[in-house]
Order: sequence, then C-alpha cells, then structure tokens
Amino acid sequence: MKYLKLCLPVLVLIFMSSCKPDKEIMPNPDANVLFNFDNTVKGMHILRSSSANTNAASNNYTIDLLKYYISNITLVDDKGIATNYKNYNLIDAFDISSTSFLLDKKIPNGNYRKLTFYIGVDQERNHTGAQEGALSVSNGMTWNWTFGYIFYKLEGHFTTASTPTETAYRNHLGTDSALVKIEIPLVMDIKGADRKVNIMLDIDKVMGDMNSKIDLSIDNDRQSNAGDEIWVRKISLNIAHAFTLTGIE
Repeated sequence: MKYLKLCLPVLVLIFMSSCKPDKEIMPNPDANVLFNFDNTVKGMHILRSSSANTNAASNNYTIDLLKYYISNITLVDDKGIATNYKNYNLIDAFDISSTSFLLDKKIPNGNYRKLTFYIGVDQERNHTGAQEGALSVSNGMTWNWTFGYIFYKLEGHFTTASTPTETAYRNHLGTDSALVKIEIPLVMDIKGADRKVNIMLDIDKVMGDMNSKIDLSIDNDRQSNAGDEIWVRKISLNIAHAFTLTGIE
C-alpha cells in the first residue's frame, strides 16, 4: 500500500502531462512570391527567328531579340493598401534564367486584389548614370548618344507581299514619358506559403489591331526620337493591354 501511495502522485503527473495539447504551430507571417513571364505570339511561345508571325498590317515578321524591364511591382490588398517592392528586372525572352524572378522582400500574409508594374525604368533611376545588375549598361539596354534606358526592345526581320526580301526592323521604346503602367486584377491570398504568379505577354497585341497597328514597312526603325511621337503613343497603349494573368500557383 505504501508503494501505491508513493507511485500514485507520479502517475497522475505523467497522465496530466500527456494530456496537454501540442504547442500550437504559428504560420509564417509572410511568403516568397515568384513572378514568371511567358513571352508569346497569339498565345504560342515565341521562337527565335521564326517567320510564322503575321501582324495586323500583314507583315510577316521574326523575333530575333526581345527584352524589356519590369519595375516597381506593387500589390494592392483588399483594404486598398498598396505596397511597392521597388524592383528592377530585365526580361530576356530567349534567356530562361531571366523570365522568372523572386522579389527581394517577402510579401506579408494578406488578401491581394490588384497587381501593378511598369514597363521601363522610372525617372529616378533612368538618368543616374552607370548602375549594376539589371540596370548595368552591359545589358545593351541604353542608347549610345544619350544616357537613358531602352524600356522595351524588339528586333527582327520582316517581309510584305510587295517587298518579299527580308528587311531588318528595330523597335526601341524609351524616354521618361513612355513609361508604361500595367494593371492586372488578381485574387491572391497569402497565408505563409510561397506563391507563383504567371503572366503572359502577347507580342501580337503589342503589334496592335487594325485601329492601332504597327506597320513594320513604316515603323522598321523606331528609337523614340523626335518624329517618333505617334509611334511611341501607339505602341505604349498596345503594351499596356498586352499582359495577361494566366494563373497563380
């Protein structure tokens, strides 16, 4: 009996400790978000130097080079609070290592309902001189005659029914007034788990429709100079409607 009396308190303590709930695991307060950009023509992945592309102006054209800046990604939550992550990323359609990137900062848990970003480099960074990373002059995204970034660069060759011989073209969009804002509605709820945002660029939309068409027989050498104002306005509007959210993982 003495043995039982001595053991009983110990048994009670063991039983009580075994009944305590496990320590609650708190969710991560934020998460990484990966942005992935698919570069297409009419929804089909672009192929370097393929002549299977035809625009609204009936130009048969190749895409030999496609680069553009994604900057100042901003997420707006369901309370209307906007957070700018102040990124500068250069997309090279033919370098798969550049078409996906993580933001430098994690995104806090929340319910996000709108995404905005710019095609180009804002005025604050557009004229600061030599910079590093995506803004390095070694990326070939600056002009030689004046310092400033090329926001969007598309180059290739084209033919038309009347000019079957291949002719080179280059469309280089830049200057402060040509900074293009993209706005995309989304439903993205972050609860401590990493997410992936898939966005598609359609070059056919950049080339425009019959009301806003880029005709390479006229627009084969546009560098955002004086005299290119109509082209700058037209292609900027086209670019603003050329990006689509294709899914969130």
